[in-house]
Amino acid sequence: MGLCTDTRTTLNFLLPQKNLGENDVIEATKGNREAEVKRILTFDPSSRFQVDESGRTALHWATEYGYRRLAHTLLNVPTSSENLQLGQSLLNMCDFRGQTALHIACNCKREDLTSLYITLHSDLNLGDRTGNTALHRAVRNNLETTAIMMCEFGADVNAKNELQWTPLHEAARTGNENILRVLIQRGADLDAVTQNKMTPFLTAFFYYKIASKGNTYSNLESVWKIFIESGCSLSKSDGHWTPLTAAIACDNSFIASILLLNGCQVDRAGRWGRGILQDAFACSEPMLVKLLVLLGYIPSPDEVLYCSKQIPMYSKLFLRLPGLGSGLHRDRQAVVRWLKERQATPPSLSECCRVSVRQAMNVSTGDRSITPNISRLPLPGKLQRFLAMSDFTHYLLD
Repeated sequence: MGLCTDTRTTLNFLLPQKNLGENDVIEATKGNREAEVKRILTFDPSSRFQVDESGRTALHWATEYGYRRLAHTLLNVPTSSENLQLGQSLLNMCDFRGQTALHIACNCKREDLTSLYITLHSDLNLGDRTGNTALHRAVRNNLETTAIMMCEFGADVNAKNELQWTPLHEAARTGNENILRVLIQRGADLDAVTQNKMTPFLTAFFYYKIASKGNTYSNLESVWKIFIESGCSLSKSDGHWTPLTAAIACDNSFIASILLLNGCQVDRAGRWGRGILQDAFACSEPMLVKLLVLLGYIPSPDEVLYCSKQIPMYSKLFLRLPGLGSGLHRDRQAVVRWLKERQATPPSLSECCRVSVRQAMNVSTGDRSITPNISRLPLPGKLQRFLAMSDFTHYLLD
């Protein structure tokens, strides 16, 4: 990714600054005076390269105000040999904030102009002063057509800004599934981390949590499923959350189960000093507690006691209970009885072997899904199904 700073400094030295008066092409552009702009450009074609006190050209201003006809006029002036020697096109000139006309078109959601600049081969990988490329801006502003078009024209899908955000982080922030898929198909790094050590998976979690009151991030489960199916790391932590603890915190038993079945690592630590099994019991479906234990989590006596004593009043699950006699409540009571039985009976040798093999496979795959590799093992089908937890339905609550 290139930055505009050096090019801009060179141009400011070589090109004339804005002329004040009746031949001011920038002021004529701001006023949308098309005839006057054409007159000035006919008299002095190089005036389109003039910049004002903010480093902006007339094209920057035409873009911000959405004056498409003026943008076409400015771009259709023949390029002189002098400008060719500068090695600079009007499209790639940057203002003092490092923004090209394409950056501004994305910021202002001028998709007609973004399409024009992309097809005219504006440099898609120039970064502004904060390191954001036009693709960062397009994805952040949810400009789906523009973002996909940039990918097709060769934009760097792994470009990082000064906070180490990639376009995939921006897509996780907005929850746009179509952009997510295109970025991933183009080779976006599923495990890129920001300055705060957040992966795209955990970025989606963060913005879901802060947007949940307004209910503006309604497809978290679908976004997470795309990341898992595309091969993201299953256990990568930002120092506070892992994908599994994030799924449990969101009361999403489905995603938590997918993570476990695909072979994620299970950390004992939950939130507020509690074990992860207590969090699962408080926030998720009862079957998730069983799945945790069958995959090697050994509950402490205190955790079993916690589960047997309370259904937390703050749990979303509690709010769904129609009454203490409901089927869900009976399932929770049944899983507590099952946990107590497990305390008295140690895991079988076959279960211990399954846990060990799955953990080794997680390491060998680089913390990616182990499911595709199980079928490649030189083992009988019955053992493959055992390792894949295909028999898990046998353990579901009666």
